[in-house]
Amino acid sequence: DGSVLNFVDCEKDLGVDITCKLSWNSQCDRLYSKACQQLGIIRRNGHIVSNPRCRRALYLSLVRSQFENCSVVWRPTTLSLINKLEGVQKRALKWILSEEYRSYPYEQYLMKCKSVDILPLSLKFELNDLLFFHKVVNGISPKSLHYYLSFYKGNSRLRRCHLDSLSLVSSAPPASSLSSTCSNGPLSKSFFYRTHLLWNRLPFELREITSPSLFKSALTKHLWKAHEPNED
Repeated sequence: DGSVLNFVDCEKDLGVDITCKLSWNSQCDRLYSKACQQLGIIRRNGHIVSNPRCRRALYLSLVRSQFENCSVVWRPTTLSLINKLEGVQKRALKWILSEEYRSYPYEQYLMKCKSVDILPLSLKFELNDLLFFHKVVNGISPKSLHYYLSFYKGNSRLRRCHLDSLSLVSSAPPASSLSSTCSNGPLSKSFFYRTHLLWNRLPFELREITSPSLFKSALTKHLWKAHEPNED
């Protein structure tokens, strides 16, 4: 109708705060505040619930779920933001296990997560990324691989090359899919680029699985095993 659209720094779309710089700080800060609010509510009103399984269910449905919606789009990629959101889960675990006045070093935090079968948030984000990526790779999702990604077709005998027929390589810079470090550019933080690096690091027999349910089960076990806490 000829109306002039106003310029805004941030717009919410399907529950995700999208900024002009494609920064997810605003999204993470909003979800952090909402999750803290929800955790406070269940701690104040759920004091009559002492069963850890019931407390776990409350946390997963009312607090953890805040971090699930569209996480493949907005998930934090910086350590500071990941630790900020992980702090919410640490407080929730203390409430679930009735240990609210104890301090959890990282190794102990992993053990506590394992004891109640709740993945650390950093691993949950990786799980969500890889589950969706698996559907894309196997043609289960209507979304296709991005144009700059293709399956490795070489036959390198170099020891430093660990690519196989199910590995993906990127034609866009930064092009090396062997590097475990990424630049700070928008591409390196985008879903397809960051997740193809995670995909390449999975065992070949895990990437061979085509069933989504079997892949999810095997991937969850792999993530736990790869980050198994040291109980010594």
